Amino acid sequence: MGRALSALGAVLLIAGLFVTWYHVERAGGIVEPATGWDTFTRLRVLILAGAVVLLVSAIVAQTEPVLVVRTLVGVVLGVLILRRIVFPPEIGAPVSSQAGVFVGLAGALAAVLGGIVDSGREVAERYPEVVFWRPAAGELGLGGPPGGTDRLVRRGDSSNGAVVNSTAEEI
Repeated sequence: MGRALSALGAVLLIAGLFVTWYHVERAGGIVEPATGWDTFTRLRVLILAGAVVLLVSAIVAQTEPVLVVRTLVGVVLGVLILRRIVFPPEIGAPVSSQAGVFVGLAGALAAVLGGIVDSGREVAERYPEVVFWRPAAGELGLGGPPGGTDRLVRRGDSSNGAVVNSTAEEI
């Protein structure tokens, strides 16, 4: 799931560069749309490089460093894009944020969530005692009827109450 989220985030980041990021109101009431690609020369390179790293990290073996890099790339890109939402470029004319910055931010958030999801799974597999939302496998018991006992008695054998595999017994 984390790989898919990160790959989706990378695609959103790339696509977001070509969506309108700002409307620039020029003199005379003329409104000019500006995409992320048009507006930022350095940020577009960072976003493209980050998206490539995210795509590659979704394909390679999921080691701890890969998960950390994937999460950090998403965080860095998210902060850079959020900065452009809060502080749009100053060009001497009024500028208003448009859908492109939010598409880019959604892509960065998907990348971060992808890294966190896979990191959380890695931690849960490596340290099952820290997973507080589910009991450890040894604590689950054998099952059985509600309110009943965990022991199943073999049919026709009332002497020792032996535990049997009921599915195998029925076959």
